[in-house]
Amino acid sequence: MQLLERPPLRHETGDPEALIKEARRLRRRRWLFGTLSAALLLGAGTFVVVELLVPSATTNVAVGRGLSAGLLPNGPLTNLQIAGPMAVAPDGALYIADDPSTGVHPDDRVLVRLPDGRFRVIAGTGRRGFGGDGGPAVRAELSDVTDLAVAPDGTLYIADSGRVRTVSRDGIIRTVAGNGRPARTIVKGTPARSAPLGRDLSIALSPGGQLYISVGSPWGSPPAQILRLTTARTLDPVRTLVTSAPGGNLADHRAIGKPLTGFDHIAVDGHGNIDIAGGPSGWGVWQITPNGNAQLISANRYAHGNGGADPVLERGPHGVVYAAVGSPGLFRVEPNKLVAATAINKPLEHSLQSRALLPLYFAMNRNGTLYAADSGPIGYQLKPGYGSAFLQHVVSIQNGRTRLLWQEHSATPK
Repeated sequence: MQLLERPPLRHETGDPEALIKEARRLRRRRWLFGTLSAALLLGAGTFVVVELLVPSATTNVAVGRGLSAGLLPNGPLTNLQIAGPMAVAPDGALYIADDPSTGVHPDDRVLVRLPDGRFRVIAGTGRRGFGGDGGPAVRAELSDVTDLAVAPDGTLYIADSGRVRTVSRDGIIRTVAGNGRPARTIVKGTPARSAPLGRDLSIALSPGGQLYISVGSPWGSPPAQILRLTTARTLDPVRTLVTSAPGGNLADHRAIGKPLTGFDHIAVDGHGNIDIAGGPSGWGVWQITPNGNAQLISANRYAHGNGGADPVLERGPHGVVYAAVGSPGLFRVEPNKLVAATAINKPLEHSLQSRALLPLYFAMNRNGTLYAADSGPIGYQLKPGYGSAFLQHVVSIQNGRTRLLWQEHSATPK
């Protein structure tokens, strides 16, 4: 298979900032990501799984090490091919969407990391489609997993190609929202399972377990919405009126007095605020208060020049939300500002890349351990004589110590 042609990457000419820009571009441009990965893995690629995690000092080993405590029934052992969205369960189990995005490998599945560093299937057969509702999740078909979340009772939520599906503690998969059809504007009281949500879904759970869904095309029609799943199994839109945009650009300021648009990832903090990635400029972090007022809080911490990828948001311990905003490291989301989380922003300690953390996806468990898929760029040259290559790894960071949990690198000879 021939690789798609592209202009020379800036990092190939010695610009180190291009590493950051190219890595962040991977998440937004999934089609390019999948096509190039397919070609690389058909070539003379190699696959490596490395386990360097040492026992934690915490009294709860499962929580400290990001391991599976058997909360959900496990399927067959498998290899993680490309790390996608991730989530950590209350028992410390680390779930990762296997996201090949290519016809060469099986399609999306959700895996759990085992104590020995291997992976088991939690949901998905590797056959693309929609099926299996009401039956074992390991026999269900998935198509395009865009987000994961875990409820306080251990239920796994999967945003899957226009639907939100759950895997219960007995391993049964069900659809709780979405009908898989193109997005339309959702009105209050719409039955959740019959709602046309489109494919661009991000999900978040409140600390109490209520489901929120970011739906619609961030840049197209209909406008994006945030929906709340009610106890009656209907969807209610969340009010998002822009009240201020300090430090924003012209597009942000023009949005004042209007509903917030152009958002993607969401997270709900312990105070009932909804934090949103994107906005009119595409690269901001916004906070919506419980009364529906939206304010830009990222000021000048935009993902400038990162190819269009917006920030990634996840809730950590004590209901605190963290953001990856296109700059190295993570930031704690606070009222009116982002604060650098210095304890987890140290350079990676292993030999592959000595640079600050730049997560494409991340999740945190109750004791503050960070798990991140930190990817090198397509086009990164592994060694002389080889052409385009792909490098990705999953790490954990606890108490300032980085551990490599998994890595993949593939290269095709020139």
